[in-house]
Amino acid sequence: TEAEVQALELLTKYTTIPVPKVLAYSSDRNNEYGVEWILMTRLPGKNMSIVCKVQELSFNAKKSIMRDLADYVAQMHFRIPRFNQIGAFRIDGEIGTDLNQLGPWSTYEQFVRDRVQADAITLNKDPVFAPIKDSMLDAIHQFDKLRFSSLINLPFVFSHGDLDIQNILISTDDLESPRITGIVDWEWAGSFPCSEEYFTSYQYFLQDDNNDNVRIFFFEELEKRNVLTPRTIERFSLLEKFNRLVTNIALWDLTDLINSAHPLVKKKLDNSLSTVQAVILELEDELK
Repeated sequence: TEAEVQALELLTKYTTIPVPKVLAYSSDRNNEYGVEWILMTRLPGKNMSIVCKVQELSFNAKKSIMRDLADYVAQMHFRIPRFNQIGAFRIDGEIGTDLNQLGPWSTYEQFVRDRVQADAITLNKDPVFAPIKDSMLDAIHQFDKLRFSSLINLPFVFSHGDLDIQNILISTDDLESPRITGIVDWEWAGSFPCSEEYFTSYQYFLQDDNNDNVRIFFFEELEKRNVLTPRTIERFSLLEKFNRLVTNIALWDLTDLINSAHPLVKKKLDNSLSTVQAVILELEDELK
C-alpha cells in the first residue's frame, strides 16, 4: 500500500500522467477492516482490456494509444528523479523491499541472485515442487557458479511493474483515435532496471500475433523519446535469459494448490524444469 501511495505522489509531483489522487489510506492490517486499503479518486474512460474483448482495435487506434503510452513511459524514466537502488518505494521516500519482501538491491546481479535463492527456499518448503526439487536445486547450483557482475550496467528507472491493458483506461468516443485517460494499479511500482518492464508490462503491444508492426511502432515511439528498448538495451538477450530462469524455478501459480495431484500440475512442473535446465545451458554458453 505504501509503495503505491508513494508512487502516486511522485507521479503527481513530476509528471502529467493521469493517475488517481489518494484521498486516504491505511497500511496497517490491524485496522478495523483487517486489510490494507487505499481510497482514491475515480478516473474517466473505460478499461482497455474490456474494450478489446468487445472489438479488435485497428492499427491506427493502437498507434494513438502507443504514442500516449510512450510519452508517459518517457516521463517516468526522465522526469522522476532516479534512485541508486532496486526495489519498491517507501513512504519516507527511500527504496525498500518489493511486494515479495525481497530487496532492496544495489546491483542487477544481487537482484537476480536473491530472487533465485528465494525460489530455492520455496522449492524446499512447498511439497508441490517435490517431484522436481532435487533436479531444480542442481540447476540452481550450476547457476551459482556463473559470473556476470561486470557484464550488466543498466539504469534503474521508475517502473509501473504491471503496465498492460488491464491497467490502462482509454477514451471511447472515437475508437479510431482513442487516448489514454488513466493508468491505475501502481502497487508493483518502484525503481527497477530499465529492462524489467519488457518482461512484466506492455505484453499486448509486444505480442500482437496478427501484426508485427505493432511492436515495431511501439519501440520506435519509445526510442524517439530516448527510452531504451530491447533493440537498444545492451545484451538484452542475456537479460531475457535471466528473466526466464527466475520466473520458471518455482512457478507462483502452483503454490498453495488445493489439488496438487492434478495432471496439469505435473506437466507444468516438467515444463518449468526443462526450461530452467535449457536456460542454464544457454547462459553457460553466452557467459563463456
